[in-house]
Amino acid sequence: MARRIPSLAWRDLRGAGSTLWVFCACLALGVTLIAACGGLFHQVRAGMLSDLRALMGGDLEVRSRAPLGAEELAWIGARGEVSLLVEMRTMMRSPDGRLHLVELQSSDDRYPLYGTVRLEPEGALREALAHRDGSWGAAIDRVLAERLGLRPGDTVGLGQATFVVRAIVVRQPDRSLRADWAGPPVLVSRQALDQTGLLRPGSRADYRYRVRIAGEPARWRDQLVRTFADSDWQVRTYQDRGQRLGEVLDQVASGLLMIAFSALFIGGLGVFNSVHAYLQGKLESIALLRALGLRDRRVAGVYLVQILILAAGASLVGAIAGGALALAGAGVAAQRFPIEVSAAALAAPLASAWTFGVLTALAFALPPLGSALAVAPSVLFRGVAAEVARTPRRYWALAAAAGTCLAALLVALVPDAGFAIGFVVVVVLVVALLDPVVRGLQRAARWLSTHAALQGRPALRLAAGNLQRTGSALRATLLSLGSALTLLVTCALVVAALLRAIDDTIPERAPALVFHDIAPEQLDGFRSLVEGVEGATRVDLLPLVQARLARVNGRSLRDSADPRLVLGARDEHKLSYRATNVDDVILREGAWWADDYRGPPLLAMEDREAGQAGVRVGDRLEFDIAGRPFEATVAAIYSQRRFQTRYWLEGIASDGALEEHITRYVGAAYLEPGRSLAALNRIAADAPGVVIVRTEGILDEARALLARAGAGLAVIAAISLAASLLVLTSVVASARARQAYDATLLHTLGARMSMIRRALQLELALIAAVTSLIAVVLGSALALALLEYRLHIDAVGVLWVGIVTAAGASAIALVLGIGPLLRRLRLAPALLLRSGG
Repeated sequence: MARRIPSLAWRDLRGAGSTLWVFCACLALGVTLIAACGGLFHQVRAGMLSDLRALMGGDLEVRSRAPLGAEELAWIGARGEVSLLVEMRTMMRSPDGRLHLVELQSSDDRYPLYGTVRLEPEGALREALAHRDGSWGAAIDRVLAERLGLRPGDTVGLGQATFVVRAIVVRQPDRSLRADWAGPPVLVSRQALDQTGLLRPGSRADYRYRVRIAGEPARWRDQLVRTFADSDWQVRTYQDRGQRLGEVLDQVASGLLMIAFSALFIGGLGVFNSVHAYLQGKLESIALLRALGLRDRRVAGVYLVQILILAAGASLVGAIAGGALALAGAGVAAQRFPIEVSAAALAAPLASAWTFGVLTALAFALPPLGSALAVAPSVLFRGVAAEVARTPRRYWALAAAAGTCLAALLVALVPDAGFAIGFVVVVVLVVALLDPVVRGLQRAARWLSTHAALQGRPALRLAAGNLQRTGSALRATLLSLGSALTLLVTCALVVAALLRAIDDTIPERAPALVFHDIAPEQLDGFRSLVEGVEGATRVDLLPLVQARLARVNGRSLRDSADPRLVLGARDEHKLSYRATNVDDVILREGAWWADDYRGPPLLAMEDREAGQAGVRVGDRLEFDIAGRPFEATVAAIYSQRRFQTRYWLEGIASDGALEEHITRYVGAAYLEPGRSLAALNRIAADAPGVVIVRTEGILDEARALLARAGAGLAVIAAISLAASLLVLTSVVASARARQAYDATLLHTLGARMSMIRRALQLELALIAAVTSLIAVVLGSALALALLEYRLHIDAVGVLWVGIVTAAGASAIALVLGIGPLLRRLRLAPALLLRSGG
C-alpha cells in the first residue's frame, strides 16, 4: 500500500482543480524574494571581495601626504615589492575649453601589483602613457569619456601640461567605488606629473605606496608601525578594507533578507489557511478512506505527499524567478562595480531558497493536516457542521521541528546573525501576543452580545455572538491575518523609511560649486572673484585644518593597548569652524557654544570618530597639527547628513581656536539656476590652483543611483504586499464554508436573510478593525525599534504608511470575504444544508 500512496496522492491532487492556487502563489512569492535578495547579495559580495588585493592595489597600502624618506623606502623595499601611485584632485581642460574635476593618478612601471588595467584600444598602460611625438599620453576613465564625449587622439590639459588621450580605461582593478561622483580617474606617468606643475608646496597630493608581500599583512603592518613609531603616515591591509566593506554589505543584505523572510512567513500563513480550506473540502474523501480501512498514517501520507509535491514545485518556480531577478540586478551593478555576473554562482543561494520554501510549507501545513485527521469517520461524514478537532501533539511537534530547522538555517545563512535571531524572536512574540488578545476579544464579545444596549440591534448581537462562540473563525483569522498584517505593516514602514532616507539624501538646497585648496594669501581676492560672478547669491569660505588625535584626557593613543586606537592615531581629522553650518550637521549630544564665545577652545566631534576613539562630551582632547599641539574640550557630538555633507568635517572648533594652524581654506558658492558651468570656467581661469567641484553632475549621478535603489525596494514592497493579499484571500476562504452553513441554518430557523447578511458584514468588519489596530500597534513598534536602534533612521514621519497599509489590506480582505460569501447565501437552504456548505 505504501507504494501506491504517491500514485493515489497524485490522482487526488489532479482532481483538486485550482483550490490550492493560493498555497502555490504564497510560497512562490516568498521564495522569489529570498532567492532574489540572496542571489544578488552573493554575486555582489563574491565579486567585490573575491580579489581584495586587486581592489586595494596590494597586500598593504602606506598612505602619506609627502614622499616617504629613504630609510622608510629601503625598509619596505627590502621586505616586499613596492609600487607608488600619486593621487590628487584637480581640474582638467576638455578640448572645448571647459574645466572638469578629475582624480589625477600618476603610476610607475610596476602598477598595478594585482590585476590588470584593460584599455581601449588594447595595449600596455606604459605605452599609452609614454612621451612620444612631442606629447605625453593619458588614459581616461570610461565614465569620464562618455560624459565629455572624449576619444583617443583628443587633447586635454592638466595644470601647465597638455596630454593626448591615448586610451580609454575599460577596467581598472583599484578604481574607487566613489569615482563616478568624487572624480573619475585620469592616468598619467610619474614623469608627466612633474611637468604639470601641480606638485608644489601646499598641494594636496596623496602618496599611496602599494606593497606586495609573501607573509601575513597584519603582522607586517604591526612590525612597520613599531619600527617607525613616530611616523604620521597611515597603513591599511587589504583585510582591513575587506572587513569594512564586508560589514556594510552584510548589513544591507541582512536587512533585505529579513523583509524577504517576512514575506515568506506571511506566505506560510497563506499555506496554513489554504491547506485548511482544502482539507475541509476533502472531509468526505478522508472519511471514506478511513471507513474503508486505510490507517491514519496512510491517509496522512497521501496528503503529505500532495503538500510536498506542491511545495517543491512552487519553491522551484520561486527560485527560478528570484534567480532571474538576481541576475538582472547583478547586471546593473556590474556596470559600476567589479562584479562578474555568473548564473552558476547562484546555485547555492537558490538551493537555500528552495529549501526554505519546502520547510515553510511543512511547518505551516502539518497543523491543519493533523486537525483534519483527528476527527472520527462517523463525524467526518457529517461534514463541516462538525466540531473542529484539536491538532494532535505529534503534529505540533513535527511542525515545531520544521520551524526549528527553518530558524537554524536562517541564523546560519543570514550574514548578520543578530538580524536573524531578532527576526525569529519577533515572530514568536507576535504569535504569542496575539493569542491572549484573541481570548480578551472573545470575553469582550461575550459581554457585548448580552449587553442591554444591543437588545434592539439583532445584527450586531449576532455578530458579537459569532465572535465569542466555540469554533468561531476569530482565533484562526486573527492569528493568521494579524500576524500577516503585523509583518506587512513592519515591512511597509521599513521600506517607506528607507525610500524617504534615499530621497532626503539629496539636499533640497545644495551649493552649485564647492572649492578646495584656497591659499590664505588669496582668500580675499578669491572671495571677491566668486561674489562678482554673475548669479552668485551666497559665498561661504572657511579654514580646513588637518590634525591627528594624539591624546584623550591625557592618555596617548599611540601607547594604548588597543591596536585600533594606535592605528587611529595616524588618521587625519578635518577641523574647521561652524560658520553657517556649511556641512549641515545634526547635533546629537551636548550643546553648541554661544555665537560670541571667546573662552578656551571648544570642539564638537563627529559621532563615528568619537565612537571609535571612545570620546564623550566633556573629554579633553589633544591634537597634533603639523608637529604643534592643539587642545580643546569636547562640548558636543554631531552626525553628518549623508550627501548633504560638503567636506565631512570630523571636528568643529569654536571661532578663533584654529587661527595659528590655518594653511588653506575651502568654500561653497550658491548660484542662480543654470549659472554653475559659466561660473566654474571663469573662476578656474582666474584661480587655476583651486580645485572646483560642480555639484550638479554629482547630484545627478547620485539621484540616478538612488533611483535604482528605490526601484529595487519598491519591487520588494510590491511582492510582500502581493503575498499578504493572497494570505487575506486564504484566511477568508478557510472560514467561508462554516459561515455559509451557519447562516443558512439560522435562515431556516426563521432569521431574515437581510439581518444575517448585516451580521456577517459586521462580524468581518469588527475582525478587520481589531486586526488592523493590533497590526498597526505591533508593526509600528517593531519597525521603530529596527529603524531607530539598528539602522539609525528616523521613522516617525512615515507612521501614517502603516495605518494606510493596515486599513487598505483589511478593507481588501473584507471585500474578498463578504462578496463570495453573500453569493453563496443566495442558494437554496436545503442544498447548502445537504452539502455541508
